[in-house]
This record gives sequence, C-alpha cells and structure tokens, in this order.
Amino acid sequence: MSASVPVARPPAAFEPVRLRTVTPRIATAAQPVAADRSIENLALLIFWLLLLEGALRKWVAPQYSQYLFFIRDPFVLLLYWRALRVNAFRNSGPLLQIGLLFAFAALLLVFVQSISFGNPRLFAVAIYGWRQYFLYLPLPFALAATLNGESLQRFARHAFVAVIVTVPLVIVQSVTSPSAVINRGTADEASLQFQSFAYTQGRIRPSGSFTTNVGVKELIVSTFALLLATWLMPAAARKVRLPWLQGATAATGACLAVSGSRAAFVHVALVLMAALLLGMTTPAAAMRRRALFIPLALAGTGAVLYPIVFPEALSLMLSRVAETSSVAGSAGSAILGRAFYESIDFIRFMSHTPLTGYGLGLGGNGRTWLGNSDPQLLALVAAESDWSRHIVDLGTVAGVLLIIFRIVCTAALFIGSLRATRASASPLPLLLFGYVGIGLFYGQLTGHGTVGGFLWLYIGLCMASCRLAQVRR
Repeated sequence: MSASVPVARPPAAFEPVRLRTVTPRIATAAQPVAADRSIENLALLIFWLLLLEGALRKWVAPQYSQYLFFIRDPFVLLLYWRALRVNAFRNSGPLLQIGLLFAFAALLLVFVQSISFGNPRLFAVAIYGWRQYFLYLPLPFALAATLNGESLQRFARHAFVAVIVTVPLVIVQSVTSPSAVINRGTADEASLQFQSFAYTQGRIRPSGSFTTNVGVKELIVSTFALLLATWLMPAAARKVRLPWLQGATAATGACLAVSGSRAAFVHVALVLMAALLLGMTTPAAAMRRRALFIPLALAGTGAVLYPIVFPEALSLMLSRVAETSSVAGSAGSAILGRAFYESIDFIRFMSHTPLTGYGLGLGGNGRTWLGNSDPQLLALVAAESDWSRHIVDLGTVAGVLLIIFRIVCTAALFIGSLRATRASASPLPLLLFGYVGIGLFYGQLTGHGTVGGFLWLYIGLCMASCRLAQVRR
C-alpha cells in the first residue's frame, strides 16, 4: 500500500505564503474567531447599499432622500449583533475601547450642548452627528475577527463587478448636461434635486450611482487597491479569471479618466506608492520584482491610453489643472497647500469654540438641517476639514483628543500593515493602507456618509488581511 504524498497547492489570493511572528497592534486588536459567513454577507450587503443608496435617493424615491441616507444602518446593527454572538469583540484591544469611550462620552455631551444652547433642533442634528462619528466605529474590529482569505477574495470580486457596472453610467454622465435626469435625479422640486460639482468648460464631475462625485472617487481608489493586489499575486493564486481582472482594470481606469477628480488621481498615486514601498521592503524576491514592475507598467499603460481613448477628458483635466495652477502657482503647490491647510485649519476654530463645542453634527452636513433658523451660528461653525469639525462638534478638549486618537490609529495601522506585508507574500495589507491611511488620518471619515462608509469597511478589510498574515486559514 503506497503512502499518500501531500500535494502542494498554490496560495489563495491575498493569503500569506510566508509566515513570521508579527504583532501589528491595530491589525490584531480583534483576535480571530470562527469565520461567520453571515457577517461576511452583511458586509457585502452594506457595500452594495453604499453603492445603491444614492441611486435610490436620486432616481427612485427622492422624496424620501433624508430617510434613505440611513438605509445601511439597520444592517450594521445586525452585523454587530452577529459579531457579539460569536464573541468577535473579545480581546479587541485598547483602541476599540477608547473609541467606545469617546462614543459614550459624546452621548453625555449631546445633552449638555442641547441644554446650553436651548435649541431643541440641535438634538436631532446631534443624532445625525453621533451616527457619523461612532456608529461604524466597531465595524472594522468585527470584520477583522471574522473574515478569512476566502472572504477577502469574495469582497474583491464584488468590488470588480461594481466598478464594471458603474463605468458606463459615469461615462454617460460626464458628457451629459448637469440638468439631465441622469445627473440631477427624477425630482421636479429643486430642493430634492442633486447638483453635480462643476468641473470646467461647463462640464460636471460625474457622480455615478452616488449623490456626489466623491462616491465615485472612493469606488475608484478602493477598487484599484484590490486590483493592484490581485495583479501582484502569482497567476496561479488569483481567484479571478483574467478577462474579469482585465475588464475591472479597464473599467477602473476609464472611471478615473472621466472622473474630473484630481483627488482621485492623487489617491491612486498613493496606492501606487504603497506598492513601491512593498517592493522595497518585502523579503520575497518574486514579490519584490512584481511590486516594482507591475505598478509602473499599469501607470505607463494608462498614460499612453489616456490621450488616445479619452482625449476630451484629458483636455478638460489639463484645463482644470491650469486653472488651479494660475491661482496656486503650480498643481503640486495646490495639492500640497490643500493637504497642509486641512491639517492646520482646526487651529483657527479653537479660539472661539466653547469648551463643550457648538453641537455634535453642526460642523458637517448636519447644520443644513437647521435651515436658516440661525444663519450667524451656521456661518460660525462651517468647517471644511474633518479635524476642524471635531473642534466645532466636540469642543477644544475632546476635539483635540479625537484628533490624537486618529493619528495613533493611523500610525498603528501603518505599522501593522508594514509588518504583515513583510511577514507574508500578500500585498493586500499595505495596498489597502495606501487607500485608507489618508482617510483615517484626517480625511472625511466623520464628515461625509459615503466616504465614511467606504473607509470603515476597508479599514476592516485591511485589519483582517493583517491578521491573516499571522494565521493561515
């Protein structure tokens, strides 16, 4: 009787093939539990609702737009209930505990603010504000503890389908009048219509199935991170057929080309830089070669095809860059200037903001719920950056503490992603950090519902991929 010989199998995409002892702090804060397919399914449902929420608000039921904004929330709560049943938050670590402490303290702050300003409408705005800040905070920890390699592969395939479905809509919107139904929605009442951001020469930045072009930008960059990670894997390890991978890559490139978003181009460049960092730090020689060659090949291919396939879009983008450069001196100065401004803008609010803040949610879109009831207050609390909103919403002390908390979380996730990537042949941790890092640091994590939805989901995927670098499932 012959002895059975074990047959080596190629690693699954995003699954580590080299293991070392690593301790990425935020990445392993949620200790592994048995994989729960219901949590994975709920995460995918939340992802698709994130994409379809805007479509429902624009074209299906614009009269219920304010309520449809919260369509994902019941399923987030259901996911938490499932996570509690499998002890997904067991030993979740100090970062989740500190985040929950902020959440409970903010509830007390809401009552103090409502009493201090004597405006009952502030309480309704505070509900929105609390949701923006804290409802999704436990989500990454639940995903980190329950998703496995197959879960990450499945999520990537769904993202590829989403961008392929989105690209024809975005292309049509980019060449259509801002007043067309495909852009503004089906509502006849002007207050229920959605205004696309002006671009240049009378064109708009397409919003896809979202209510603004910001959603398209998040879909482009997040999907690009997953695509690049898949391209970097050995061909035998990919769980995506080559035509689908090529189609998703072309669709992502097309969305980027017509997006009219400089932020999307910059953010894609950050993901490419993360891939190059992977190539310089990974001990695996084969991965190092792919990580240094494939990003440059994709970027070069895009640069060659852009003027051939989308000459008008390129012309508009160059015109937009020229307009910006005429004001800021150069495109690079404009980008760096904006990044620097958003990192220090909060300082100007600290001199006039009360110790307990003006009201949770007032620094963001929640202030529009007050209408014109107090125009002086609305002008005073208008904040463009997330860090500024923290000061306006929470006050000087709590706002600064939350800013520090975000900085610590970003640093911990970067260290965890770098260690996890070095410990395995999986490119996913560092590439996903290339997407979520800037948003977690000072992006619109709490100020924009769509941006926050993408970031919280993908932070969870990043944390899960880091954990999988230690425990091969």
